[in-house]
Amino acid sequence: MTKETALSPDVLLEARERARELIRCGFQEPDEIAESLVEVLDDQGLTQEEAERIVAPLWAERLAEQAGWPRITDVDRLVEAFDALEEQGVVTAMDFTCCAGCGYAEIGGEAGEDSYGFVFFHQQDTEAAAAGRGLMLRYGGFRAGEEPAEVSERRTVEVGRAVVAALEAVGLAVEWDGSPHTAILVAPLEWLNRLPE
Repeated sequence: MTKETALSPDVLLEARERARELIRCGFQEPDEIAESLVEVLDDQGLTQEEAERIVAPLWAERLAEQAGWPRITDVDRLVEAFDALEEQGVVTAMDFTCCAGCGYAEIGGEAGEDSYGFVFFHQQDTEAAAAGRGLMLRYGGFRAGEEPAEVSERRTVEVGRAVVAALEAVGLAVEWDGSPHTAILVAPLEWLNRLPE
């Protein structure tokens, strides 16, 4: 009897489902996914070794699936759009921080002296996209000192327009009402993100 089978069927099922979700996201290495499982399920008796045994076959299964993917996926298009935005002075970040609040608080640390704005999506956004619900993008302009709020809002709208244009230029569908207070939705989006090598 292996240690893995000593876990309850419910814990095993939960661990496998969570591992599949994180593998679908495509940003973490197998050991990081195992660590995430342990963090969530350590009170259920899941060890790092057991988590690694759960992740390994699911990782191999996803690698096999990738062989049948199109040469260029929607995620590749997203990367292309983000690269173009970087060249325009917009800081981009994927799977950045755990939530929107942390993302907005920390994105300034990624900026260079020529950066005028930013766009990012956080880990919960990644999980939503991987589950087929489209991808929400958070964006904004970097505020210069004590400038009036309306100037900052205009810059945020400029960044939003640049993000939409970059996404549309690579063939992604975008929903945005033009408001600086509304996130940009990329949908429909087939989330096929190749696993880290």
